Amino acid sequence: MNVGSLFQFQENEILVSILSFWKIAIFIDLVVFWRIEMKNILVLPLFTMESGHHRTADVLISSFKKQDSYINCEKVDFLTYMNPVLEKSISNLYLKWISNWPVNYSRFYKRFFSKKSDILHSLYEALFLEKMEQLLEEKLPDLVICTHSFPSFLVNKLKEYGVCSTPMINVYTDFFVNDLWGISQVDMHFVPSKEIKAELIKASVPEENIIITGIITSDLASKRKCRSTNKRKIRILVSGGSLGLGNQLFFLKQSVNKDLIEYRVLCGLNAKLYREISSLNLNLIKPLPYITCPEQMNHLYNWADALITKPGGVTISEAIKKRIPIFIYSVLPGQEEINMNYLEKKGLVRKLNKARTVEEQVVTALKNPVALIKMNKANELFLSEIEMNSCLEVANYILEKVTSKNSNKRIQYLDQILSRIYCSL
Repeated sequence: MNVGSLFQFQENEILVSILSFWKIAIFIDLVVFWRIEMKNILVLPLFTMESGHHRTADVLISSFKKQDSYINCEKVDFLTYMNPVLEKSISNLYLKWISNWPVNYSRFYKRFFSKKSDILHSLYEALFLEKMEQLLEEKLPDLVICTHSFPSFLVNKLKEYGVCSTPMINVYTDFFVNDLWGISQVDMHFVPSKEIKAELIKASVPEENIIITGIITSDLASKRKCRSTNKRKIRILVSGGSLGLGNQLFFLKQSVNKDLIEYRVLCGLNAKLYREISSLNLNLIKPLPYITCPEQMNHLYNWADALITKPGGVTISEAIKKRIPIFIYSVLPGQEEINMNYLEKKGLVRKLNKARTVEEQVVTALKNPVALIKMNKANELFLSEIEMNSCLEVANYILEKVTSKNSNKRIQYLDQILSRIYCSL
């Protein structure tokens, strides 16, 4: 090989190397560009056990995916992320506490959550703040949505300290706001009622950052169709929440009008309750396991003439939207007590008197036109105050805000890629 050919060969090698380098560089740029294009939303409930926090998170995630096929939406339980054994221990302690010592738990909740507790807040910061920072650094979300007060508190603190600048949204799943919720650094609040909106405005939150959505539920929870009034039996849906808590079996055994009333009982994850009701061998009392499918729940709501339940946020909200008369048989200490006070005051539920049979009270109310009109008016008034009715509408509103910010990032980054290519020519 002569000298000229050697130089030509070396030039070709150098040119190939340069082109290969630029191919790799452009590929990396495009990967980063795709990462900016892909919207990452991190949704934070609490605990792995099913609850209203999870149900609201799930319907939001489903709505996001319907709106945008490029979205990456992840639900993470912070305690499980931190330590699965810790999460299991805390959730088991909570369940034993509310079951065995309800009065004691009620006092604890009112002392440390209903009003500000600097001691508890400082403890949470010391134990959990660094781990929340690690989670956000790992997931790199474009938006954080909190459906529980605990992760909201931690993310809000990180933003206060300037460690995090990620936009965050609070989605409230009870009819009140406890003092643990982060407020000062939250970009948007989706609240259950006008009372909560007024409370946040009083706490210096700009009115334009608060939207009344009710407690967000599946869009299937729309106004039900009218059904025939010629049915021979009254249909009652009984729900104790996802865990099937509450002494439902006691009043079901008291049922005397077995030709008048048909029951379907949502046992949740309470396998013992399911077995005990099944063992009664009564055709008109049918136990049901935990239901995750919104379509199945919608079918049950359409079937029911009344709902007997506890004052959890999501189930109550679904029943209000379906215009089903709601009767409260049992109330768990803490959050549900506060929910109950609000719901009873607004006329949205009726508390059952345990000194009288459940059937007598429910049948009397359902056959009383004045009582039904009163309940319907309370429902309609509550629903008329909602500013954004659809979960899809909420998801679209959120995505528009995230998309607009990401669009600017994409344009800037694309300009940088094109400039580098142009300068290399």
